[in-house]
Amino acid sequence: MAALMTFVRTATFIVTILGFQAGSTAQPKPAAWLDEAKPASWNKPGLPIPSAPKVDEPVDPRCREQARPPQLTEDRLVRDRGWDLIGAFEGGWDVVVIQGTAGYDGMCRPRRYQAFVFVRGEFAGTLSPQPMESRTDGALDRIFLGGRTQLTAQYRRYSPSDALCCPSKTTSVEFAISSAPALVTPTSASTYK
Repeated sequence: MAALMTFVRTATFIVTILGFQAGSTAQPKPAAWLDEAKPASWNKPGLPIPSAPKVDEPVDPRCREQARPPQLTEDRLVRDRGWDLIGAFEGGWDVVVIQGTAGYDGMCRPRRYQAFVFVRGEFAGTLSPQPMESRTDGALDRIFLGGRTQLTAQYRRYSPSDALCCPSKTTSVEFAISSAPALVTPTSASTYK
C-alpha cells in the first residue's frame, strides 16, 4: 500500500510539473503568413472595416477605461465597428493607422486586436489577415510610416521554447500603400533575431 501511495504522489507530481511547463511556454500555432518572403495580400479595394470579433470573457471596466477616446473621423469609424481604440494613431502623408481591440486579458493587454490603415480618410485594409493576441506569435509590435507609399510593421515571433515575455525573433513586413484605390498590400517580409 505504501508503494502504491508513493507511486500516486510521484505520478501526480510529474503531471503537475508537465502541466505547469506546458502552460508557461506553449504557444499557439505560428502566424504562417509571416514566414513567406512575399506574403499574399488579404486586403482588397473597397472592403468594409471588419467588425470586432466577439470575445467570450466579460471586459473588465478598468481595462476599457484605458481605451483612447476618438479624435479623428477614422477613429469613429473603427469604434463604430465595435473596437476599443488602443495606443496612439500613426499618421502623416494622408495616411492614418489606428489600432483597435475587441477585448483584454487579465492585465489589460489587448486581445483580438487589429491595425486599420486609412488613406485620405478611406479604409485601405488591415495589417494582419486576422485579429492578433498579445504575447503570441504574430502579434503586431511596431508601425513605421515611411512616406505616402510605404509602411513597415514589426511582429513578435515566438518559438515553442520562448517565455511569453520574450519572443526570440521579429518579422518586419514592408507594405505598399496606394491611394487610387485606397489599398495597403504586403510586399516583403524578413525575420531576424
